[in-house]
Amino acid sequence: MNSDINEAVRHWHAVFCKPRQDSRAEHHLRNQDFEVFRPKVRSRQRRAGRYQMLTESMFPRYLFVRLGRGVDDWSTIRSTRGAVGLVRSGSDTPIVPEAVIETLRLRCSSEDVVNLTGAIDYKANDAVEIIEGPCAGYQALFKARSGAERVIVLLELLSQERAIELDENSIRRA
Repeated sequence: MNSDINEAVRHWHAVFCKPRQDSRAEHHLRNQDFEVFRPKVRSRQRRAGRYQMLTESMFPRYLFVRLGRGVDDWSTIRSTRGAVGLVRSGSDTPIVPEAVIETLRLRCSSEDVVNLTGAIDYKANDAVEIIEGPCAGYQALFKARSGAERVIVLLELLSQERAIELDENSIRRA
């Protein structure tokens, strides 16, 4: 019964981390028995001329920790490896709404990777620009999604519209 009372007064707070040490802070906070949530995203980045899928923090240098006032020792956070301390607004530590954390968790895999596939909601005939590949720089019209992370666009070539399939990350709104 006492744990139910403690659970009711726990709120999510943001922790500011040292540069590129979000993972380290997460690990050390978990070792101190804090409930931690660090949402991650997969992104395609070019390294040494090749594209690689990388997993990185959705909010670089930030993670979330669930704390109870008068229940948890907050002072240990600022001396945790990788962490700078709690995000503050004056002397107050703002609460991150539970709904924000739950919305992120609903889109997460078991490794806390947020699925952003389809997050940009294109509609048929939306103007898009192709930003990579042999057709980079051309304007096209969005036609449809053709599967996970693939889209079909209509590109005008030689006075005719051609449907081409591209990686979703190869286009952006025009």
